Amino acid sequence: MLLTILTGHVAKENRELLKERFARELHNPPQDLLQTFLIQSEDDPHCWQIISLWRNLEAYEKEHSGKIMEACVQMFCDAGSTPDRTIFHVTEHYTRV
Repeated sequence: MLLTILTGHVAKENRELLKERFARELHNPPQDLLQTFLIQSEDDPHCWQIISLWRNLEAYEKEHSGKIMEACVQMFCDAGSTPDRTIFHVTEHYTRV
């Protein structure tokens, strides 16, 4: 699996825009996008992240230049922030079922 994190700083007046865009863009997610979260920092309320878990590197690369990846970057830009992207390979994980 592959985990990607987009991090941006969003002003208070743009938070609802970011949340609305996130919800709207994920009505039809890519098949290999396993989970995604929009999170806000407790310590720094201006710091937001979109954390996405992908089936594998190939799935991520297929979608990287596609609609959903560009939409995630664009929603931060529309909310007044240029996000940074970090990519992690998942080496171990646990899921409670």
